Amino acid sequence: MKIERMTEIETPFIKVGDRIHVDHYTATCQEITPKGALFFLDQYLDKAFPMNWNDTNEGGYEKSDLRKALQSDEVLNVFADIRDYMVPFDNGDLLRIPFAGELFEKLPSWCEQDGHEQWPLMQDRRNRLASRCGDYDWGWLQNKDKSSSTDFCLVNGNGFAYGWYASSVIGVRPAFLIA
Repeated sequence: MKIERMTEIETPFIKVGDRIHVDHYTATCQEITPKGALFFLDQYLDKAFPMNWNDTNEGGYEKSDLRKALQSDEVLNVFADIRDYMVPFDNGDLLRIPFAGELFEKLPSWCEQDGHEQWPLMQDRRNRLASRCGDYDWGWLQNKDKSSSTDFCLVNGNGFAYGWYASSVIGVRPAFLIA
């Protein structure tokens, strides 16, 4: 009989697939970048958020209410135990949500193209699925839905790309860099 067992080790070297604990969540390393290891929460945050309260995709993710919420003390306090290891993304943010290209190999024509490559672990659709407080949920992506002035792209509860109203309150799975 073959048994696969996960073990906990102390190491300064992080690899794709390594998992860490963040508060009561887990996060998995998706890729190693020049700035550090990029981790992605395995679950959605307990609190769901809209992309924009006023139901618009004007200004994209960069100008969204969700981006502001992710930089708030309320959300960043969840990451207090690892905050000393976190490094900001190029825009100065410590947390972000993924681009559709990081989750999907091919983007639907209605989804704003982003030039990102799919994270290797996201080739398995099951890794695109996540729960919030024990229930599977939908989750925001940074891309706008090009066919609408109110919609953003998201990953639905089946792990596929979908577009939905910016004012919808749904799951958020932050990504972050650890150096």
